[in-house]
Amino acid sequence: MFPRESRRTLIVAAAAALLLAGCGSGPVKRINPPTASIQQLVVDGSGTWRLTLRIQNFSTVPMVFGRLDATVKVDGTEVGKLALPLGIDVVGNSAEVVEATLPVSAGLPAGDFAYELTGHIDVTDPKKVYPFDRSSRLTPVPGLPGTWR
Repeated sequence: MFPRESRRTLIVAAAAALLLAGCGSGPVKRINPPTASIQQLVVDGSGTWRLTLRIQNFSTVPMVFGRLDATVKVDGTEVGKLALPLGIDVVGNSAEVVEATLPVSAGLPAGDFAYELTGHIDVTDPKKVYPFDRSSRLTPVPGLPGTWR
């Protein structure tokens, strides 16, 4: 078969190849579009809506979110526009919440309702503008009048 020296050389070469194969370029960096959603809506005494928005980073790398511009619809009717400077860092596969106010004249249903946020999020690092369209529902919070989650 193979002389002893050749077998040893072959085994060392195979072990070195396996070690080098394990030293790849590290974890894969995936950039995926972020999104925003309403985590909570509170109607204060003056009728102003206080929104807690969840900014979600679906990428595997950190992103710096610079600005969010969106149209807010409730049950298919436009009720206002958001223009928020953000300036927040969000690590990969994570989210942060931000507060916003929305002066509106529309009332809200007593029960749950559908909402839609449509707009774009400007990311400053890596630099790109991502459009988004998020639809979901909010439900009244028991014991907290004027609050939906």
